[in-house]
Amino acid sequence: MATSITLSAPRPAPSFTPLFVAMDRGFLAEEGLDADIKYHVGVKGLLSGEIDFLGNDMGHVEFVKGADIRRICGHSSRGGEHVLVIRPGIESVAHLKDVLVAGDENVIELRNILAGHGVDLDSSGIKTTFIDGSHPKQFEALQKGIGDSAMLGTPWWLYAVKEGYKNMGSGGDYGPGLPTSGISVTAEKIAKHPEQVRGFVRAYVKTMKYCRENIDGTLETMIKYCADWGVENVEMAKMVYDIKGPYWSVDVDVPGVEKLLKLTGEKMGKPAAPAEKFLALDFLKDAVRALA
Repeated sequence: MATSITLSAPRPAPSFTPLFVAMDRGFLAEEGLDADIKYHVGVKGLLSGEIDFLGNDMGHVEFVKGADIRRICGHSSRGGEHVLVIRPGIESVAHLKDVLVAGDENVIELRNILAGHGVDLDSSGIKTTFIDGSHPKQFEALQKGIGDSAMLGTPWWLYAVKEGYKNMGSGGDYGPGLPTSGISVTAEKIAKHPEQVRGFVRAYVKTMKYCRENIDGTLETMIKYCADWGVENVEMAKMVYDIKGPYWSVDVDVPGVEKLLKLTGEKMGKPAAPAEKFLALDFLKDAVRALA
């Protein structure tokens, strides 16, 4: 009898296609896991037991704050993927007045991008305006004349470029590109239900292999889950895949995670959190060895 589990992603965006593929192509079912997915739940839902596996980039932040969270595998090796787009007619980032953002992560990336262009965000007088609803709402606001630029994720920065906005680079182009993205569970889940964690990781290793080797099937799943997020046809799905796909990986950059935890702790005024406690990679090592 299959065990029911609930996954979470922040939104039905193409960045999370491997999670969708794990469900849609039966890899979780092969491991006896009957999965559904919830959006906009996050770490709070993980800690409350509303969800079992969290696929986003905030697990490390809550771990540093003291939450009993573990990262069991990677999701993407690329950090800082949001792109700064500016309105046609603006000559340089030095002339920006108001950048639309969807959260603190966007501001960090924006700071890196501006610094790469010789502009200091904090002394520049450039305003950042938070737009609730994330990137589709940011793009909609731009189209209505709000702001002169925005930090957009895929595929929305691609649509902006098609309309004449200028791509000024991504956070990862100018920043450290730290490995923020991975799959997290609670330490309690590992202790009480290790077979679920083991099955999920095995399924995810198979999923990543599928995403690399079966592009057509991956695009089909991406469109199925991400049409409401702007990926409505094969042409756009392939453009997104070419940007995102090369970075999808279950591997974990341990030195990068150590640096990430150190920087996060410094920002919060807390001592460096130990990566060896945050990372629970034995399931991943076993899965990679068994499926090699």
